[in-house]
Amino acid sequence: MRKCYRCGTAWRGYGSEPRSREICDGCRGYLHCCLNCHHFDRTVTNACKLPHTKFVGPRSQLNYCDDFNMADSHRRQAEARVDGARSRWKALFD
Repeated sequence: MRKCYRCGTAWRGYGSEPRSREICDGCRGYLHCCLNCHHFDRTVTNACKLPHTKFVGPRSQLNYCDDFNMADSHRRQAEARVDGARSRWKALFD
């Protein structure tokens, strides 16, 4: 499910991604921002998993990143399961 990072309101828009200036129905914040992006990661340099992206300023503000991919909680759970299984498999042979 795709939700606003700020208030958790589900995004019910059209298409696969929110438009660049689309706002949340719950908190009126911009949906097309780094904090709503699947590639956002505070632990890496520039807070983005993609190495070729540029710093865009405040992560909660509107941006026009071409690589924006709205975070999906189901997708993140599936990736976490795969990463966990991969690390357990690797631990068997180390």
